[in-house]
Amino acid sequence: MTHLRAIPRTSTALTISDALARDPRAFTFAELVALSSHKRARGAVARGDAVRLAPDSYVAALHADSFAARADAALLWAGPNAALAGSAALFAWGLIDAPPTEIEIAVPHDERPYPPPWIRVRRLTYRPRTRRIGRATVLSPSLAIVLGFGGLARDSRGAMVFRAVTRGVASADELADELARVPRCRARKELMRRIDAAARGAESHLEEQGARTVFNTREFARFVRQHRVRVRGERFRIDMYDPGTMTAVELDGAAYHSSPYQRQRDVRRDAILASVGILTVRLTYEDITERPEWCRSMVRDVLRSRRLRASSSPQESTTSQKGR
Repeated sequence: MTHLRAIPRTSTALTISDALARDPRAFTFAELVALSSHKRARGAVARGDAVRLAPDSYVAALHADSFAARADAALLWAGPNAALAGSAALFAWGLIDAPPTEIEIAVPHDERPYPPPWIRVRRLTYRPRTRRIGRATVLSPSLAIVLGFGGLARDSRGAMVFRAVTRGVASADELADELARVPRCRARKELMRRIDAAARGAESHLEEQGARTVFNTREFARFVRQHRVRVRGERFRIDMYDPGTMTAVELDGAAYHSSPYQRQRDVRRDAILASVGILTVRLTYEDITERPEWCRSMVRDVLRSRRLRASSSPQESTTSQKGR
């Protein structure tokens, strides 16, 4: 990324340090000079008000630990053909919560920059698709996910993919197409499983595990995944829905269903669905991960009970009418 805009000189009332502090971005030394003068620029660096993060790439000391400033510094140092990649790109797209301490950038294969310790360089043999986020050039969401997936901790990889799909950042089809175009990436088979789970409607690791390892037998094939219903003017999403018995199965992760407020919302939701005949069966994270056979048995029994009640209802109605 290049910085071509004209930078006005600071007034006597606004020092170069003040100007740097107001803008969490990276500056070349020439830009520092343009802010005031050569002498003042050298003074700001000598005092530590302007910190050199990479060759000819300075940021305000105030912002030296900022992801935005460091990412800008990495791109400024690497040149106009660079783009944020890896965890840096995933954070820029809002797909992971914590900014990485190491900034990864992608550059053309024929470029061989020697980065500072906090910058990681990925050399690509193909021209990647990129987007702009503010001042930064970033790999497209689907490519960022494909290339960054294997670099994440195992327990956070699935959540990142599901977050991307549910938020509309990238679709499962886009991810599958991107994966097919990329010749090499880490954890390729695992990523394929995550994309497939997202394509089948899973929106969390728990739902993926439920679909792939618990309710993956033929007897549960009739379930509709991620079914949407509208009741009393409200919209609800059901993890797994059996239309024949009007049974909803919810897989409750601890992070979203453990608070008193969320439990109250769940009770209200189940009551509204029950008003139109939909029975909700809730299974916890511990149920799904620690006793899958119990989960299958429980849902199996509920479905059997619901089918029996449904089949006996017409007979009960006829008997009642004869009694009249």
